[in-house]
Amino acid sequence: MTATGTPDDDHQGGRPDAGQPGEAPPPPQWLNDGEQPSGAEPLLPEPASLPPFGTPLPEEPEEDTNRTVSDLDLSGMRTQIFKKDDESASASAAEPPPLPPFPGAGGDAGDAGEAPDHTVADTSAWSDDSAGASGGGASGAVEGDATMIVGPEVVDADKTMQVGQQPPAPPVPSPAPAEPPEPPAQPDWQVPADATRAEQPIEPETQQIAGAQQPAAPPPPEAFPWAQEVPGAGTAQPPAQPPAQPPAPEPFPWAQEIPGVPSQQPPANGAAPHGPPAPTPAPEPFPWAQEIPGVPSQQPPAQPPSPQPFPYAQEVPGANAGPAAPNAPAQPGPAAPPPQIDEPWRTTPQQGSPKKKKGKKGLLIGVAGLAAAAVIAGGGYAVVTFLGGDDGPSNGGDAKLAAAAFPVPGSAQTDGRDQEFGGAAAVGQTVVAVGAETGAGATRGIFLVSADGGRTFKSATVEGAAGNATPQAVGGGQAGWVAIGAGPTGGAVWTSSDGQSWTRQPDAVGNVFDGGNRVDRIVATGGGYIAMGATSAKGDFSDAEPAVWLSSDGRAWEARVGDQIGLNVKKASYSLVEIAASGDVVLLEALIKPDNKKPPQYRKVWSSQDGGRTWATSEVPVPKGSRGLIIGGGQAGFLAVREMKDGDTMFGQAFVSKDGQNWTKAGKIAGEGYRSTSRILGDANGYTALVARGSDVLLSSSPDGTTWKAAGTAPAKPGREVTGAAVANGQTVLVGREPGGGDMDPLLAVWDANGQAVPIDLAKIPGVIRPDHAVQAVAGSDALAVAVGSASGDAAAWTSADGATWKPAQGLGAAFTRPGPQRLLEVASGKSGWVAVGYDQTAPKRALVVSSQDGATWQAADSAAAFRPDGEGAPTTSGVAAGPAGYVVVGTHGFSASAWSSSDLKSWEKGTGADANALKGTSDAFKWMLDVAAPASGFVAVGGHRDAQGNHPAVWSSADGKQWTLKSLPVPSGVSEAHLTHVAAKGDTLVAAGIAATQQGLVWIGYTSADGGKTWKDLPVPGDDRKISMTALTATPDGFAAAARSTASGSADVVSLTSKDGTSWEAAKPGGTGLGGDGDQEITGLAPFGETVLGVGQNVDANGAQPVLWER
Repeated sequence: MTATGTPDDDHQGGRPDAGQPGEAPPPPQWLNDGEQPSGAEPLLPEPASLPPFGTPLPEEPEEDTNRTVSDLDLSGMRTQIFKKDDESASASAAEPPPLPPFPGAGGDAGDAGEAPDHTVADTSAWSDDSAGASGGGASGAVEGDATMIVGPEVVDADKTMQVGQQPPAPPVPSPAPAEPPEPPAQPDWQVPADATRAEQPIEPETQQIAGAQQPAAPPPPEAFPWAQEVPGAGTAQPPAQPPAQPPAPEPFPWAQEIPGVPSQQPPANGAAPHGPPAPTPAPEPFPWAQEIPGVPSQQPPAQPPSPQPFPYAQEVPGANAGPAAPNAPAQPGPAAPPPQIDEPWRTTPQQGSPKKKKGKKGLLIGVAGLAAAAVIAGGGYAVVTFLGGDDGPSNGGDAKLAAAAFPVPGSAQTDGRDQEFGGAAAVGQTVVAVGAETGAGATRGIFLVSADGGRTFKSATVEGAAGNATPQAVGGGQAGWVAIGAGPTGGAVWTSSDGQSWTRQPDAVGNVFDGGNRVDRIVATGGGYIAMGATSAKGDFSDAEPAVWLSSDGRAWEARVGDQIGLNVKKASYSLVEIAASGDVVLLEALIKPDNKKPPQYRKVWSSQDGGRTWATSEVPVPKGSRGLIIGGGQAGFLAVREMKDGDTMFGQAFVSKDGQNWTKAGKIAGEGYRSTSRILGDANGYTALVARGSDVLLSSSPDGTTWKAAGTAPAKPGREVTGAAVANGQTVLVGREPGGGDMDPLLAVWDANGQAVPIDLAKIPGVIRPDHAVQAVAGSDALAVAVGSASGDAAAWTSADGATWKPAQGLGAAFTRPGPQRLLEVASGKSGWVAVGYDQTAPKRALVVSSQDGATWQAADSAAAFRPDGEGAPTTSGVAAGPAGYVVVGTHGFSASAWSSSDLKSWEKGTGADANALKGTSDAFKWMLDVAAPASGFVAVGGHRDAQGNHPAVWSSADGKQWTLKSLPVPSGVSEAHLTHVAAKGDTLVAAGIAATQQGLVWIGYTSADGGKTWKDLPVPGDDRKISMTALTATPDGFAAAARSTASGSADVVSLTSKDGTSWEAAKPGGTGLGGDGDQEITGLAPFGETVLGVGQNVDANGAQPVLWER
């Protein structure tokens, strides 16, 4: 006899609690993951260690997991966010003190439970049949919706494209000045990708510091939901949307994460706490932790707001690692900082943190219909030539693409970037897959479309501002399509009428998805769209509340959070795990955790007859002895499956419904090796179930839910993750990612209606794979020019005798190739040869210093004792200069600024301060150096130092590079905080520039000195755009040349700056290919060479990064 239980009791085990957000910045460590592109977000955390492929997760004790509750009175229950047991990571006794919480979305640096869900489906977790099956999916004591292509009970987490995990929130701004501005309706978080320079400080490493208590590392991603098991792997989530009015100045540039900035927003008075974080209990995470990369933490509520936070793009050592938390509504504070901008040197958490490159990878292209692309394609950066000593900038000459200008050295086996798909949807024969590419140099969204049910794909066209926005969820219906994701300025929304051509909507449309909002699934209804996910006031989802968003056209959205949804859950917390729609009828499934834990968590379903505006309980039948529940459906109606066991045989009992209220028992989903049904897809032709088995995933299809047949199998592969799925007229499409031998490759698998795999070669689809090929800086000597950057994930250098024809240089030993992505950021020429510095990303980032006598052959110099990690952490390097006294490299070591000198490139010595506080920093008084120049008087370095009042521009001077004196520069009127990012010298004339926070937003700031750095005076802003940000600066035979970024047009364009004396500047926008127009353009390196000034940079648009050559 079939009973109809009121609450659908699910004793498969408790679902993991919400986790800590993607890794918060670790204590003193600056380079723990790959470089973020301008405005980019970090990548994904390493996959969790899961059972072998085919092995179900552990089952709860029989007496607790097999009972079915069919009558439970919920009338007295109340809604409450479930809190997970505290889990804080402890560090070894030798490590330094823990960093204070990172500002913004507020969580603690320590464990906040498991990270907000993210969907990692390591199919290798089920390769061993030794583990006991759990039937309906008992998975220990918690029920989780894992997102694995194979794995017992997991409710597919359609979403967790954690490409580019949310970077750590920047530090909290100093106390607001009198009469602070109102919080912005839509804060201008976007700071030009390289608002400061390519040498931001990297957060000091603490993993090697004795006695430090480090924040817990983010939990590894979970496997694909193959059994209603919702793992709580998570990532830092975007902050919530700020109040609608009144507008306020944009936050300070977050392009340079200042090492060690505290993570919690200061109280209303602006004070920023610096105490170590306490573990934050985490509520039930949403099953498909769809992490929206790059979204900043929640904005402060309405008045009275504080001034714009300072740009903490440079992680300051000692900062709390937790994600930024918004101020409580009753205690408004400063505007939340924007997402961190791509700075190769800075440390960002792993969103999914970037995959660490374990070694070179071989070309991987589709097997059995599973296509994974890892190829080398054209890409690179720009060569720019300025006429030295012009009276002023001209309008520029011809600019052209120059992909071949900087050849990729050797035979690269990897593209050096991570690509993945985060979601898929189908309408009729049209299938759309969305995702992102992240890595050194750029982050971009990927839209693929198929018009034949998934047999062939092409890149869709995308109009509107590209920026670094990436989509993570997609849904479609007869009226059109919607994709939702995140960009540097917050939430991002795209719409399409046919799935072929997409339009990025204005930032205002995505405001509702700003802050701590996570969208996990989108479905189309008869009257529009409904998106499902969660929201977090803290931004780390330790306080997650369920949320849905309703829209009639994909442009105007209404958010409903917690009780506003109307599910009437009492005395319990809950998270949304699945949604399905057929016309205006919508089914919503939730995982409920009673406050008293009696009974344990269970699943419950609601139906709506009006597109999600009102809800009523839907009582899916509960057969005796059944466990678990998964729902799905489409135009054909709805289908629900409960796990059953007949002796030793496992099977899924299906129930069908046309209206979401009245259910009828249908057929059984079974087969050899059956473990559980993890996902149900539906369209007008019926249903497809994803069935976890011992060694693979079986696709089973049915026209009516009664009779089922095999429709293909998805083989296992270690590390493979499925994050989305769709069915199109009987053809099944799975999307996700899989390891590519050093980075992550996109996964797209298709099976036809007969169960045959359809070969898909993503390497042959234009726009999917864009390899790492970056030229970051350039320097010149009398007869040779040297450019440095990266290629295919490794450090790279090129030489040229004429500035036009370039040859790849050779790295000896481990100079260029190491077990993690490397990139060189600066290069200098001196009497003994060349020195280049950058970052070596192992875990965490470390200093990368290489030297060469001739520029053509390079060897590692960072093996010298002066660069070795010690009790303060691992040093990082960001700038280099050469002068008569030798060479100086600058960066950060722990909480302190650091400099190293060499007279002959054979031995290196670490610099000291003229007094105890010149270089030495502490957890609440950080110091960092970003750039260095060699005037006639010796060396001058620039950066910043932070105290209770905020960030201050800092200048250090030294006669020989060995002993340094600190000078703090006053900021101009109207500036609350600032720091310096670039410096250049001509004789004893110096020019230094950086970025500052004002009530009107983030602006350029500059100083000049005529006496070698002894005295300084303010510089007026070149041109009429105060919001430009310096990206390159050099001295020329006739003065100074610089390049900046302007975002006045909505995207980043190059601004050319020239000066004869360092005091009077002229600015012009040359425009044209590679310098202006669609996408983002920037020049990141300048150097005089012969009769010209060479410049290198990049152009990033919807098609990826492109090299350009500019001659003037």
